[in-house]
Amino acid sequence: MRPAVMFAFATIAAVVSAAQSTAAPATDTPQPPAPAAIRTVEPNAVEAVLGSAIVDKTGKEIGRLIDVLVDVSGVPQAGVIDFGGFLGVGARKVAVNWGTLRFTPGDGKHQIVLDMTPDEIKAAPAYRDPDKPAPVVTPATPATPAPVAAKTDTSAPAEPAPR
Repeated sequence: MRPAVMFAFATIAAVVSAAQSTAAPATDTPQPPAPAAIRTVEPNAVEAVLGSAIVDKTGKEIGRLIDVLVDVSGVPQAGVIDFGGFLGVGARKVAVNWGTLRFTPGDGKHQIVLDMTPDEIKAAPAYRDPDKPAPVVTPATPATPAPVAAKTDTSAPAEPAPR
């Protein structure tokens, strides 16, 4: 009887071992995404700009920033300013080059300075339809020089000047 008991134990062990090796693999359950990184930004370091007052160089309020036009990379190219009017009558919207707007977060006034002359503003074409090309006003004398694009020179190097 002893050999029969040993045979039974061996058979049970073989069955258990076979069951473990042929068990279905664990299913690949999707892992929840990692939480996004959170960065704290101090209120005096940033400013919400839509709806902010636009002032001229003297500090006189001349309009409100109502939209920002960005390129395909998401980089701001122009700000749309609503210049005056009363209850929508006489209001005029103008798209100005983003570089003409000066921001000062933390100054408490929440104003944006437009670095353009009154004559440049008056001469600017109106911005009407966001589905059409926007006439973006750039002052004739920009406040800050535009970056110069790097040129690729494919010509042979010049000969050194004689001494």
